[in-house]
Amino acid sequence: MPNHVHLLVCLLDETEIEGQCFSWKKFTATKINRKLQQAGRFWQSESFDHLVRSPEQFQRFRDYIARNGVKAGLSASDYFHWRQGDAM
Repeated sequence: MPNHVHLLVCLLDETEIEGQCFSWKKFTATKINRKLQQAGRFWQSESFDHLVRSPEQFQRFRDYIARNGVKAGLSASDYFHWRQGDAM
């Protein structure tokens, strides 16, 4: 997606979602800003998260993420969709 990211992950043990998201955002913002030769905040400070409570809900989120680019009217070359098991 050109302006946001969707992740469907399983966090291990006592991993806190807020701390993990902060870590991902800091790491990716640093890399992206270097690539763009920019500095400053890249991501919004807040995140929108859901707790997956069932296999059915997991599949709904997985399907939503897979369809999100097409729903936004993007061509396959405009966004990147990967899921575990997909070839890189």
